[in-house]
Amino acid sequence: MRILNKKGDEIYILCRPDESLRIGDCLNIGGIISQVIDVEYATLPGILEHILRKSLLGGAETEENIQQEAKTFLDTLSDHRLAITKIRGTYDGKEFKPGFTELSVDRSNASISLMKPKEITNMLELKSKYMADLGETATREPMNFQLMLDKLGINLVTGMKGSGKSYAAKKILLKLIESGKVVVVFDLNGEYVNLWRDEQGKPGIFAGRVRVLNPKATTATAGEMPLRIPLNEVGYNEFASFTNTNPASQMYNELIVFWAKKGPFDLDDLESWVNQIENKYVRTGLLGKIRMARALHIFGQFDIKGHITKMEQSGGALIVNLRGTRRKEREVIVEFVVRRVANLRTKKEIRPLCLFAEEAQLYVTRAMWDDILTRMRHYGIFPTFITNDPTTLPDEVFSLCDNLISFKFENMDDLKQISKAKMIDIDTLKLLKNIEFFQCLIIGDLTNDFPILVGITPQKEVMMGGETQRLFD
Repeated sequence: MRILNKKGDEIYILCRPDESLRIGDCLNIGGIISQVIDVEYATLPGILEHILRKSLLGGAETEENIQQEAKTFLDTLSDHRLAITKIRGTYDGKEFKPGFTELSVDRSNASISLMKPKEITNMLELKSKYMADLGETATREPMNFQLMLDKLGINLVTGMKGSGKSYAAKKILLKLIESGKVVVVFDLNGEYVNLWRDEQGKPGIFAGRVRVLNPKATTATAGEMPLRIPLNEVGYNEFASFTNTNPASQMYNELIVFWAKKGPFDLDDLESWVNQIENKYVRTGLLGKIRMARALHIFGQFDIKGHITKMEQSGGALIVNLRGTRRKEREVIVEFVVRRVANLRTKKEIRPLCLFAEEAQLYVTRAMWDDILTRMRHYGIFPTFITNDPTTLPDEVFSLCDNLISFKFENMDDLKQISKAKMIDIDTLKLLKNIEFFQCLIIGDLTNDFPILVGITPQKEVMMGGETQRLFD
């Protein structure tokens, strides 16, 4: 391998046919650490003419008249590769320093070596007390890649449909449970509800540690229980919206008066109060709204603190199943859970925990985004957002996120949106156009801001679910 050229923060490496490089490989070029972001054929003087000349040899009146030595040389030269590499920093054998300020290597005799995965992890000092297997490095000699769970902050897991993002998110979730942490999951499509089962559908190794909260359920089962929202945890305007109460009506005004009460209350308290209203039409109308609220099965008592503290003993997950709920219901449910968890953490009544949100843009309100992104981490609540459409997320997610785990993307609009993340650039993201399904690029605190390609390995003994459904097998 030889240095052909350098432009900006890119070094172009010329490789012989027997010197093959993979996208994502890292090279040590005389102490400069550079990563391969693309590989193409080398376009050198005379090569194009040689290939065009060979393409004409099939013609009836065409013959080749060239010395064999020159022909062999040109054939070999036409197969040379050009590796486009991006400079990541410098390494003196002891310390890795991001950035690049001095070109101190000679192009003619620079030492160029392919770094092994172990060398990279040692160089980056990717060590922690809380390591968890995630997959294998997508390198020529794959090595087990372990995630530093204590480096999880504000995290974004993204990728196109079927690329493996939800599978990876579930695997990270299970590793957090194994480490003794509690995770609250907002499950939009019911993809997480069977994690307590094994691959045959029977109670598995996570039975008892994964609990599904279903707002549509009426009775508790082995792995699922009803989720209810205390009436005093919602506002009168939200109750009116649920029951289709006209804001310009007298019934709405009566709700405002009732909600001014102090302390907890439920539908029974509201019904007792309504029965005392003198106006017959208002009283009858509100009693009908209360019957409608009861039929929704969404309001009632629920001890979320009790469920969390019980799981803190060995780690676990509360899966909030949002499948089949209307948008307004989703917003109210999510706001209730987030607010209660934040209050409990503010009072130090529960330990720090993680929050997983699948397609959060479909139920997180503008006001909630500000709380989740700017305040939750100070409470000890660490959110992970999972989506296949990064363009629908607020820009603050990218500017504030600590870790990016991105799977395959081919659309430049998606790549440009992801490039708003503070730790990555659009050139590096071009790697995502060439990687395979179930391979991802990880960068951020998890990798000390060094992009690493990882292939997610299967999780055994768990019904992972969530595969993209197809019309034909």
